[in-house]
Amino acid sequence: MKNLRKKLSLAKSHLLSFRFLNFLLYGIMLFFLFWFSSWGEEWKIKEGEVVSRDIIAPRSVEIIDIPSTAEAQKRLLSAIPPVYRVDSQTLDKIEQELEEFFKSLEEARPTYSLLSTDFKDTFSKKWRITPGVLEWLIASPQEEYERVKGVTFDIINRYMANPIREEELEEKILEAYSELERMDLGESEIRVAEALVFRFLRPTAVVDSEGTQRERLKALESLQPVKRIIKRGEVILRKGEIATKEDIEILRAMGFGGEGDQWFQLLAWALVITGAVVAEYFYIRKFVPSLLEDDSLLLLRLIAVGGIVAMNTLTFRLSSFFIIISALPLILLPLLGEDYALGESLILFPLILLGDRVDFIQGFYIYVNLFLPLFWLSKISKTGDLVKAGMMMAFTNMGLSFVFGLQEGKELTKVLADAFYGWGGGMGGAVIALGGITLLESIFHITSDFRLMELLNPTHPLLKRLLMEAPGTYSHSLMVANLAEAAAERIGANPFLVRVGAYYHDVGKIKRPYFFIENQMEGHNAHNRLSPNLSSLIIQSHVKDGVEIARQYNLPPEIQEIIACHHGTTIIRYFYDKAVKERKDEVREEEFRYPGPLPRTVEQALVFLADSVEAAVRSATRPTPSRVDAIVNGILQKYLQEGQLDESPLTMRDIRQIAQAFVVVLNGMIHSRIPYYPEEEALKIVRGKDIKDEPGRNSK
Repeated sequence: MKNLRKKLSLAKSHLLSFRFLNFLLYGIMLFFLFWFSSWGEEWKIKEGEVVSRDIIAPRSVEIIDIPSTAEAQKRLLSAIPPVYRVDSQTLDKIEQELEEFFKSLEEARPTYSLLSTDFKDTFSKKWRITPGVLEWLIASPQEEYERVKGVTFDIINRYMANPIREEELEEKILEAYSELERMDLGESEIRVAEALVFRFLRPTAVVDSEGTQRERLKALESLQPVKRIIKRGEVILRKGEIATKEDIEILRAMGFGGEGDQWFQLLAWALVITGAVVAEYFYIRKFVPSLLEDDSLLLLRLIAVGGIVAMNTLTFRLSSFFIIISALPLILLPLLGEDYALGESLILFPLILLGDRVDFIQGFYIYVNLFLPLFWLSKISKTGDLVKAGMMMAFTNMGLSFVFGLQEGKELTKVLADAFYGWGGGMGGAVIALGGITLLESIFHITSDFRLMELLNPTHPLLKRLLMEAPGTYSHSLMVANLAEAAAERIGANPFLVRVGAYYHDVGKIKRPYFFIENQMEGHNAHNRLSPNLSSLIIQSHVKDGVEIARQYNLPPEIQEIIACHHGTTIIRYFYDKAVKERKDEVREEEFRYPGPLPRTVEQALVFLADSVEAAVRSATRPTPSRVDAIVNGILQKYLQEGQLDESPLTMRDIRQIAQAFVVVLNGMIHSRIPYYPEEEALKIVRGKDIKDEPGRNSK
C-alpha cells in the first residue's frame, strides 16, 4: 500500500511539473491556432443532393491511383535485397575446428623441442598455417600463448555472431586486424593472432527466407499509394448535378465535409496535435535533451513558436504568398540550436499543411520558407546573416510566385501582387527574427552567437581594460584563442564560444598585472621578494578574481565557467619546487594546486589545453616543428595521465586532432615568439614535467 501511494505521489508530481504543463499548454496553443486558421470553410453538401451551383476545386487534391500503386509495389519488391542470417552448421563447424586446433597445439607444446621437422610440416599443412606461426604457437611462453588464444576465440566468436557474406569477408578480416593493432599485445602476438583470424574467419551468411519476406511486407506497408491530382480550378460538380460518394470524398479530402463532420474534425485535430506534441517530446529527448532540463528554454520555445505561427496565420489571410514562417527557424537556430530548429520545422510543416488545407504548390512554398534558411545558414552569429537570409528568402519567394503564377495562367497584375507579397514575407521574416532574437535573448539570458560576437568586439570595455592594464596577457589571450579556435573547428566544437572563452580566461590578472611575467618589465620580477607560498596564493587568485570580474561585467555563465576551470587542478610547479628546496618535507602539494574545477565541456577543455600549450611553446628559445610537436603531445599526454581531462567528453581521437591543430597553428607562430623560458625548462614537458606554472609564466 505504501509503495502504491509512493507511485501515485510520484506520478502526480510529474503531472504537475512545469515540463508537463509546458507541453500541455503547447498542444492547446497549437490546437487553437490551427483551428482558427481553418474555421468557417465547410460546405454543407451531402451525398445524393442536387448541387445548386458549380463547385470548383479551390486547391489541388490527390486521390489514390490503384494501377500505378500496384506497379510501384512491384518495383519496390524487386529492389529489396535478401536478408541474411548466420548458418548455424557453418558456425558449429568453425568453432569445433578452432577448438581442435588449439587442443592439438596444447598436446604438442610440452614436447615442442622434441618435435621433428616432418611433424611440423604435417601439422602446418593439416591446419593450413605457416611454419613460422606454428613455431611461435608451440614454443611461446604460456602467458603469451594464452593471450593469443583468448583474443583469437573472442574475435572469431564476435565476428561470426553476425552474418558474414563472401564479399564481406576481406573487409571483416581487415576490421579484425585493426582491432588487434589497438590491443595491448606484443608485435609477435599480433602477427600470430592476425594469421589465425585470417585462417579461421570465413563466410557464415545464408539467405533468411522468412526475414526477407518480413522486410518485403514491411516495405509494402511503408509504401505510400500513388495518387492522382485534381488540380486547383477544376470543376468538381456542376450546377444541377447530384453529388456522388466520390464527389463527397473529394470534398472531404479538401476539408469540406458535411456539417455532421465538424466534431469529428475537431477530434481529429486534437489527436493530430497530441501526436505532434508527443513526437516533439521524443525528438527533443533524443536530439536536444538539454532543452528538457531548462524550464526557461521550454518557455522560450513556446513563446517563439506561438508568436510566429499566430502572425503567420494573420499574414496568410492577406495572401497565400505573404507568409513570415521563415522567422521561426531564424529565431530557433541561434537560440536553441540547429537540431531543435530542424525538429520544430519538421513538426510544424505537416500541421501548417493540414491547418491551412494547402495544395502542393502552396505546400512547397511553405516548405521552402521553413527549411531553406536552415540549409543556407548552419549558424547565425551576426545581424548580417539575418539580412542575408531575408534577402535570399525574399528573392526566392518572388521567383516562386512568378513561376507558380505563370504556370497557373494568372493575370500579370495578380502575378506581380503575389511577387510583392512574397518579397515582403521573406524580408518580414528576417526583421521579425531580428527583433525576436534580441527580445528573447534579453529575457531568457541566452548565450547565442549574437552575444558571443559582441564579446569578441575589441571595443568591449573589459577587453579594453585588459589591453591597457595587462597588455602582455591580452597578447597571450589572442594566441590562446587562435589555438583553441583551430582545435574547435577540427573536432566540431563551438568556435565562437572557445574564442570568447580564450579572450577572457585571464581577465583576473587585471587585478595584479605585474605579478605575471608577460606584463613585467625586463629584469624585474615581483616574486623575487616573496615566499613561494605567497607567490602561489597570488597566482592562484587570478582565477577567482577572473570569475568575479566576469560577473561584474555580466559575462555569460559559459564564459565564467571557462575562466574558473582554465587551470583545472594543476600544480604551480615552479613555486612548489622552490618551496621544496627551501623547506624539504614540510611542503604540502595541495597548497600549490589550483582549486579547480576540472574542465567539464569540450570548450572548457580546449581553452585549458591551448593555454598550457601556448605557454610551453613560448618558452622554447629555438622552437622547430619537431620540437613543437614533441612539446604539444607531451603536454596532452601528461594531462591525460594526471586526470585533468577525466571529466571532459574528449575522446582519444579528439585529443589527436587537437594536437594536430595546435601544431599547425604553432608552427605558423613560432617565428614571432619571444623566449620567456630557458630552453631546458621547455624541454621538461618532453620528460613529463609540468611547466605551465614555472617562472617564465608565474601567471599560470
